[in-house]
Amino acid sequence: MKKLLFIYNPRAGKSAIRGNLSVILEELQNLDCEMVVYPTRGARDAIDFVEKEGHRFDLLVCCGGDGTLDEVVTGMQKAELSIPLGYIPAGSTNDFAYSLKIPKTMRMAARAIVEGTVFPCDVGKLNDDYFVYVAAFGVFTDVSYKTSQEWKNALGHLAYLLEGARSLSNVKSWQMSFESEECSGEGKFLYGMITNSDSVGGLKGITGRDVTLNDGVFEVTLIRDPGANIIEWPLMINALLQGEKHSHIISFKTGRVKFISEEEVPWTRDGEYGGTHRELIIENIPHALPILLSEHPENLSVLPEEGAEPVQEKDLEKED
Repeated sequence: MKKLLFIYNPRAGKSAIRGNLSVILEELQNLDCEMVVYPTRGARDAIDFVEKEGHRFDLLVCCGGDGTLDEVVTGMQKAELSIPLGYIPAGSTNDFAYSLKIPKTMRMAARAIVEGTVFPCDVGKLNDDYFVYVAAFGVFTDVSYKTSQEWKNALGHLAYLLEGARSLSNVKSWQMSFESEECSGEGKFLYGMITNSDSVGGLKGITGRDVTLNDGVFEVTLIRDPGANIIEWPLMINALLQGEKHSHIISFKTGRVKFISEEEVPWTRDGEYGGTHRELIIENIPHALPILLSEHPENLSVLPEEGAEPVQEKDLEKED
């Protein structure tokens, strides 16, 4: 019998998984696999466990928020695992799940894994670390990892807004240069995000139009500091939300971009703290994440081969 690792964050999304654990396991039993259930105990626990033990399994399923997914995918990349991954969203925002049209209810998300086929999704690499859908710096990017899990669970999006309001009192810009094959430049930037998602921070469409999650390129958005020109603030925000052009907003697509700054800049990866960097390279790793989906979004260009069957035991057999 093939082996399945179900790894979950019991604290994610108001601890909602505790009340749904039985229905999730009931659905996953239809895969006819020997199942190991592993609740995470703290930061980086999922990374370490998947990196050390992931090779023992034929299929992974994780349940939690974007941070939990980030840790599982990071562990898979470090261990060079290419086995199928199922995702059951249980966080406060779940941007990546929205982009992939994964069902919102945990039972239906688990059922989608059982009935799904593998979709080869791109993964990002930030120097020696990995991210699933967004790497960012600047204003508001520290909100998610400075907001306690208890606040996230109790208040949901309101917790992010309250913590974000504090950030406005200490807005900082960073002098840096960026270089890619498609676009290069320099200046003082308030914010930057390199994304592979339709949604960031719960805001739909903020990453631009025609987003494809397996085309080998990211969507890059950089916002210049308007200085003392306060009038530009609402105009920039509106342009960003509407996907419109603005003189202070730089947008382009690339598979690799390099940043160099005059001082250490704090970055986030999928909403979690990503360290401080003066120089870093962000690269797209095409088709590095074999994720199980039952409904393939129209904007995802590489669909399963015609006539592909739902994932069953025979699909999980390892090569000799």
